[in-house]
Amino acid sequence: MKAITSNKWVLVLVLFLVLTNLALVFFAFRVTTKAEKKEEKGFLTSKLNLTDEQDKEFKKHKEAFFTLMKPRWEEVNKLKDSLYSHLGDDEVSDSVINRYVDQWSTNSRESDKVLFKHFRELRKICTKEQQVIFDTLVPKMVKYQRKK
Repeated sequence: MKAITSNKWVLVLVLFLVLTNLALVFFAFRVTTKAEKKEEKGFLTSKLNLTDEQDKEFKKHKEAFFTLMKPRWEEVNKLKDSLYSHLGDDEVSDSVINRYVDQWSTNSRESDKVLFKHFRELRKICTKEQQVIFDTLVPKMVKYQRKK
């Protein structure tokens, strides 16, 4: 270490390389994130080649879906918080755990039904050719979301 600090040029070079590597990593991940968000935003519109009218209808359904689902997602988060707040408790009965998990499962089951109905409604907006593409895209999208 003394050899590096005694040679100031080597120290400056090492610091420069470390800083440039950190900047490169930061910008590489930042650009990827923006590109992914941009791709997600118009994914169905571009893949299905929707008309402007279809796109407006899709957006209207999407807004209604998120308005309906937001309270459900908040409820799931509250249930998870409540369940995991008992993590530090020495004695937690199975009935308490089962109650949270059952409520969580019920909410999840109902949310999946709403999601399926939402996609069925969107499918009705599509032409026959678009429906073929839609029928292959949606299962892939739902599967991808589960992996996230």
